[in-house]
Amino acid sequence: MACNCTKCSSQCGCADTALTNACTYTDCSVGSERCDDIQCAECVSYCGTSFQIGDAAARITITKGERLDSIIQKYAMILSNGLGVCTSSDLQHDPYNVYAGVITSSTASVLWDGVWSSSTGFNIYIDTQISPTGWVLANNTTPPAVIASTIRNFTITNLTASTAYKVKVVDNGNSAACKPLEILFSTLAS
Repeated sequence: MACNCTKCSSQCGCADTALTNACTYTDCSVGSERCDDIQCAECVSYCGTSFQIGDAAARITITKGERLDSIIQKYAMILSNGLGVCTSSDLQHDPYNVYAGVITSSTASVLWDGVWSSSTGFNIYIDTQISPTGWVLANNTTPPAVIASTIRNFTITNLTASTAYKVKVVDNGNSAACKPLEILFSTLAS
């Protein structure tokens, strides 16, 4: 790591050739970025032996190859709902590993995984982040149709440009008491 030598000591690598990055990348003070390389959570996998902990109806399972962002979302659901009926690996739960795909000024693709093995399907709900008006069913067709349990993506249409949205993917048969993950994104300007 090369540092801006006017801001840090020789312990930071100031004998190296300085980089021409933004100051936040070369500022060695407390609270500044200290890593040479940043990896996104969705690009890091757990490569150890698969494991689980807990009894039936209160079990968490981490599998070899599972992505770190999926593990983080799983733990976030457990922090919000507790380990049990809404989150146990062997019981019905809302999907985790939920993320936004392609976003335009009027559409957003939502993808998910981490699905309960006996799921009967999904509903996608959307609301605005600023001045929310209440969750609206995005997969509302005539007649209303639940997204099949084999499907892992959905494109929301008719969105407003430059608007911040929140979206949740809910297992069709899950209890309303269970709190699903909400992803946050903004549509592009027109």
